[in-house]
Amino acid sequence: MIVKIDRLDHQGRGIANLDKVTFVPNALPGEEIDIDIVTSKSKYNVGKVNNYIIKSDKRINPICPYYSVCGGCDLMHISYDEEMRYKGNKVKDIMHRYANIDKVDSIVSSPEEYRYRDKITLKVSNRLGLYQKESHDIVNIDSCYLISENMEKYIHIINNMDLDGIYEVVIKESKHGIMVIFYLDIDKNIDVTLFDCNVIKYFNNKYETLKGESYIIDEIGNVKYKISPASFFQVNKYQVKKLYDLVLDNLELDKEDILLDLYCGTGTIGIYVCNYCKEVLGIELNKYAIADANYNKKLNNVSNISFINGDASIIKDLKYLPNKIVVDPPRAGLDKKVIAELLNIMPERIVYVSCDPITLARDINLLKEKYNVNRIIPVDMFPKTYHVENVCVLERK
Repeated sequence: MIVKIDRLDHQGRGIANLDKVTFVPNALPGEEIDIDIVTSKSKYNVGKVNNYIIKSDKRINPICPYYSVCGGCDLMHISYDEEMRYKGNKVKDIMHRYANIDKVDSIVSSPEEYRYRDKITLKVSNRLGLYQKESHDIVNIDSCYLISENMEKYIHIINNMDLDGIYEVVIKESKHGIMVIFYLDIDKNIDVTLFDCNVIKYFNNKYETLKGESYIIDEIGNVKYKISPASFFQVNKYQVKKLYDLVLDNLELDKEDILLDLYCGTGTIGIYVCNYCKEVLGIELNKYAIADANYNKKLNNVSNISFINGDASIIKDLKYLPNKIVVDPPRAGLDKKVIAELLNIMPERIVYVSCDPITLARDINLLKEKYNVNRIIPVDMFPKTYHVENVCVLERK
């Protein structure tokens, strides 16, 4: 069946209009393609490319040998300029369509398209791998163009090990070191002599350091951070300072401001901005992250920040009210109880860092009753994927 691709959907798939909408992965607008329908639902089809009859001039050859089957990337077949155009338009379309907002800035591109990730999570099926597209089948890999060559060498080492009993391996990198974490469902010895980095295993709900330290230290600007096995840290090492500078600039802090940092993780944003305001309070549910946040507070010798281990909705119990708030929730966005509390305490400014524009649009609609959206700034934290980070600036009416 020959189809013409009209546009891309929000997951980077081509869209052809037949008797119903047909999604075609690895297809670009303007291309004529011979496809087979591999999935047929009541409202849509999913097609698979057999042959390109007319190719787009925006198409490039993917450099990764696993790209056609691996689910780690979505947009390696288009030029980076076109990827930026697509992501910027995607955010504008979502905000206009779902939140009636048109104040979207130009996207902030990443300095590096490849080798930008400082973390990779690998599944185990005899050897290391990543999930196949639209599947939980594992594609075995020996390399990944999204991580550094220094991280990549540990994939080769681990693929030559006995991986029986290991179900997942995480590799994290910082400016000052690397850690490899083995997740086990049966206890076994790991040959640490193969590694020249920190080695940690997780078994029976407990982390155990097998070699080196139980953490690595990274830096954003002049601020240092401890990264533990379970703690979250932004994955694009070249772009994270730009992201946090945007947050800082748009908070418009002064020395009288009291800032609440919701979903604060290891205190990354709060500590990064605390020298510009009177006081910062961070709230985070993950107890491991709070332990790291308190360590980071001492590491950076700051005294005007404190942390609470708890659900974000506990802001209703605060003894004093913040006048500014930064939120950086997981992909699911803000809980409705949290939004209700934000509307109750009504800080003068909220800076919302979101990794999913759909949930951001949903939450904006709930906050618009009392807040204006000043601007939304897309930031490309995830080159070669359809994901895009956003910094949304909300001001009390």
